[in-house]
Amino acid sequence: MENNIKEKVEDRLIDLIGSGSGGRLIIFKPEKSDKDLAIGKKGDYKRQPIFIKVYDKADFDQGKNSVTEDNSYSVFVHFDIVKQDIEDEIWIEDAKLKILINKKELGKFLFDKIGK
Repeated sequence: MENNIKEKVEDRLIDLIGSGSGGRLIIFKPEKSDKDLAIGKKGDYKRQPIFIKVYDKADFDQGKNSVTEDNSYSVFVHFDIVKQDIEDEIWIEDAKLKILINKKELGKFLFDKIGK
């Protein structure tokens, strides 16, 4: 994924996660990490954040980008250059599962995962 497009994707994911979680999550780009986004629950500073690595949906291949850490997810999206938005379907992969969700459900999904 090109850097300028990846930046737009990350910014759009931040918006989607924030609005989908009802503003109950803090989303930021970690400086010293190979991950693209970090997500934490507002007011809960003791819990380790969830990390996300963003990939182009075209790169989604079973086992190619396997996640091994418990608190990390790979997110596969397609960015529509004309619409300047992410397509509705997002693949999420962690060490145990691979699921397809609607982009509007991403914030709720992550909030549910961080609450456990």
